[in-house]
Amino acid sequence: MTTQFPWAHATHPDWRMAASLCLAQIEHASRTETGRQATLGFLYLTDHFAEASDDILAFLRERTGITHWTGAIGVGVAAGMAEYIDEPAMAFMLADFSPDDFQVFSGKSRPPAREARTPNGRSASWTALVHADASTPDLPELLQDMAGKIAGDTLFGGVSSSRHANALIADGIFAGGLSGVVLSENIQVESRISQGCQPIGPVHRVTASAGRLLNRLDDAPALDVLLRDMGAPTEWAPSIVQGVPVAPDARKQQAASTVQMLQGTFIGFGEGDAFLRGNYPVRPLVGVDPHERALAMGAELDDADHVVFCRRDRHAAQVDLIRACTELRETIETRYGSMDRIRGALYISCLGRTGTLFGGPSAEMQLVQQQLGDVPLIGLFANGEIYGDRISWYTGVLVTFL
Repeated sequence: MTTQFPWAHATHPDWRMAASLCLAQIEHASRTETGRQATLGFLYLTDHFAEASDDILAFLRERTGITHWTGAIGVGVAAGMAEYIDEPAMAFMLADFSPDDFQVFSGKSRPPAREARTPNGRSASWTALVHADASTPDLPELLQDMAGKIAGDTLFGGVSSSRHANALIADGIFAGGLSGVVLSENIQVESRISQGCQPIGPVHRVTASAGRLLNRLDDAPALDVLLRDMGAPTEWAPSIVQGVPVAPDARKQQAASTVQMLQGTFIGFGEGDAFLRGNYPVRPLVGVDPHERALAMGAELDDADHVVFCRRDRHAAQVDLIRACTELRETIETRYGSMDRIRGALYISCLGRTGTLFGGPSAEMQLVQQQLGDVPLIGLFANGEIYGDRISWYTGVLVTFL
């Protein structure tokens, strides 16, 4: 079996005690080859420890001898099957990457150039773990710029979430902008994104739109297409959205049911091939125009030419997370021969997914760990999830190192 990354997590009001508990958990790893040769630490802290983040990083550097660290602060962190929400906690994982195969970056340290090479001739800027400060203006543009600096695979990561000052960890404590670690082509990474919802119908082609307004799909009124996907009669739509009580009682009852269905509707959008990969942004349906039979969504369409209507509830979230994990497992087993090749994993989830969406405390992490098996797993509950060149919300980003 592949040697796994040492990892640890703990909760305690005193950060020194929490850090010491974590170090005690990985003490045995210091006697293994991976522990002795660790070169990079992934560190996530809850915002209860925001003011002590400088001291925590210095303490861990001194005790582990590891110089390079990357991470962020969130209202919640995760590890294994545990979720620590709104309590003082930390989680970290230690990797033994070759120093030639990673570079921590921040506002004070640039990432390697897109064309940079490792000593063995492979790309030095293949993929990147990125953390962002939520208070930074123009984050979408910064992410697109960062994605342009990556020669191969996708970006992944999250936006810090904190009720205090946001903090990013990148060989120091920073505020603002982006930070993280760029990984070379020599580091094998596989990732997936879970949208937390399920399509309720087929993918539709956008044939008329303006800004956030969907006018026609597949050459038919967008509202009619949505109602057909929902199994609702399209002829009742004007009375439904205007609330005009002109239908008989039976029709009123069905109209009310349709209104309730509309309130839980989301719209996934993107270019055609995005739907094959499950990598597309999802935004809520925010309104309808009964006269034009058009739909208003919570984002600009930009260059999107296809949409799919979705539902987000507990069942849909569970099914989609299992779907993402299953696809990841199949890819790993096909390319690498066995899930035993996983050395460690990161999971960045939306803070809005905590609580009842998955059925109770820690239910989301329990599902991820059950799907992956017994592998080192830590994560962050973010204020937005980074995958590709954009920020998503209410999603879960799962990353494995092999």
